[in-house]
Amino acid sequence: MNLWMRWLNFRALRDLLLLVDKHPPGLRANEIETLATEEGVLLRRDGRPYAQSTHYHHRRTLVRLDLLEKQGRRFVLNYQNPEIGILTATTKLGEELQVPEKEAFANAVLRNKDCYDVFFRNFLQPQEAACDATSFVERARPVEVVIQSRGVERRGDHDSDREHYVGRNRWKQVAIRPVGTTKWSLLNGVDAIQAIHFGLRSWCVDQLGFLDIMYRPNGTYTAYPKHIVPRMTDRELAVEMFAALDFAGDWATIRIPDCALTTGIKQHVSVDQAKGVLMSWLTDHFGLVAGLPTRVGFITAGLPDSQHALALKSYLRSPSGAYLSHLRIHRMLSEHMQNGGPRS
Repeated sequence: MNLWMRWLNFRALRDLLLLVDKHPPGLRANEIETLATEEGVLLRRDGRPYAQSTHYHHRRTLVRLDLLEKQGRRFVLNYQNPEIGILTATTKLGEELQVPEKEAFANAVLRNKDCYDVFFRNFLQPQEAACDATSFVERARPVEVVIQSRGVERRGDHDSDREHYVGRNRWKQVAIRPVGTTKWSLLNGVDAIQAIHFGLRSWCVDQLGFLDIMYRPNGTYTAYPKHIVPRMTDRELAVEMFAALDFAGDWATIRIPDCALTTGIKQHVSVDQAKGVLMSWLTDHFGLVAGLPTRVGFITAGLPDSQHALALKSYLRSPSGAYLSHLRIHRMLSEHMQNGGPRS
C-alpha cells in the first residue's frame, strides 16, 4: 500500500502550478525549486528556504494528483485534468485559496487511487468510487480513526496485522472503521501515521475543508464529510437542532460534544458552527439555557499534554471561563428563537 501522503501546503501547490504555467515549455526540478524560493512560494516562517526534500514532496504530490506530468526532464501542466483551469485562473502568488480552488484540489485528492485505498474507501460503500467533493459529502459516512503508539516486545508467533519491535522501537498503527461497524482497517508503521494523521487529515480538514473531526478523550477521533461552504445559516441550523432535542417535561439535557458531532454529521456542517449555535443559546437566552460545568482534569485525564487542547476543543467554555459538558434547555426557547435567534 502506497503511503506517500505527508503534510504540505496547498497554497504552495497552487502557486507551483502558476509558476509552471508561466513557462509553457516546462521547468526542470531545480528550476522549480529556485523559482519557488525566489518567489517566496516555499519558505519557512522565518524566511529560510526549505530543504530539497520538501520541494520534492510538493512537486511529486502534484504529479501523483495528475496536475503535473513529466515530459523528459521537464514538468508541464496536465491540461487533460479538468481542475487545471481552475487552479491556474488567478495570476497572483501567495493569495489564500478560494473556494473553487479548494473544491478543485479536493476533487483531485478524492480521485487519487492511493488516497482512496488508504483512507476514502472507508467512508464509502464497498466498490463505490469518490468522484468529486460534492457527491462525496452527500454519500460518505463518518468514520472512527485511532492512532496507536506503544512499545512492545517481539512475539514468537507471526501476527500479520501488527508490526512488533524490540527495545526502544515502538509499535505504531492507524485503525479506521465506519461508525457503527466492527471491522477495522489496519495500517501499520510510522508511514501510516504520517500519511493519515499528518497528511490526509490535514489536507481534508485544515486546508480543503470537506471533512471535519471531533476528538474523544480516549484518543479516538471521528471524521465526517461536510460542505466546504456552509449551506445552512446559523438560524436555520438552530431550528434543526432544537427540533432534535428530546424533552422530559419542560427541559432537555444534552451532552455538548455529542450534540455538536451528531449535528455536524447529519447536517454536513462543522463542529464549530454547531457549537456556535449552542453558545448563542447559552449567552442570549439566560434562564432558558443553563450550562453544567466540568473539571478540566476530568476531560483530560489519562491524555498526554499534547492532546489536552484537542480534547478541550469539544466542549463549550462559559463567559466565566468554566468548561461546560452539558446544557439544560427549556422548551420555551423555541418561542424566543423565533423572535430573535441567530441570524448569520
